[in-house]
Amino acid sequence: MGKIRLLLVDDHTMFRAGIKALLRLQADLEVVGEAGNGQEAMEKIKGFCPDVVLMDIAMPGMDGLTATRLIKEHNPETKVLLLTQHENKEYIIPALKVGASGYVLKRAAADELVNAIKTVYSGRSFLDPEITDIVLEDYRQRVANPHQDAFETLTDREREILVLLAQGHSNREIAEVLHISPKTVDFHRTNLMKKLDLHNRVELTKYAVKKGLVFG
Repeated sequence: MGKIRLLLVDDHTMFRAGIKALLRLQADLEVVGEAGNGQEAMEKIKGFCPDVVLMDIAMPGMDGLTATRLIKEHNPETKVLLLTQHENKEYIIPALKVGASGYVLKRAAADELVNAIKTVYSGRSFLDPEITDIVLEDYRQRVANPHQDAFETLTDREREILVLLAQGHSNREIAEVLHISPKTVDFHRTNLMKKLDLHNRVELTKYAVKKGLVFG
């Protein structure tokens, strides 16, 4: 059997270098390409045809969740393993919904990452042991509340951003108010739009007015 071909997608060059050095020690793994965001990953996949994509979530431009969804639409045989620092439900559940085969935290041990890569390559799913309880709890809540209002699934941060967007603030202005990066604001906005099945700022504003969060 040949080596498992990997595409490493992360906007931090030093992190990519560390992961490459780690994986170079594995005789049956090979990093064939790198990308700094989702859009670049889509382009690299065409040329490198990786078996597994190691994907970060929050990146400039196209985020990891959007890229994962597009990869699975256009290259369904390619496995996507999310390798991220985020361990909140608002990241994990959407990641699984868009087709990720696995989810590993960046602080995981080296042998766990290698095991995750080989697991998803074989066609099975892999969840970092530290987030399994989060996924199970989300499932239990959905079973107990099958008709839960989508608004109730929003995190406090997503609700803050919804209100600020509806008030007409730009991503940069929201970032300054909440003391976070514009990239993080964009990620939360994308996520809450997916949860609410809304597609632009106008629809978000109308929704916020309907909910009584702002006055139209």
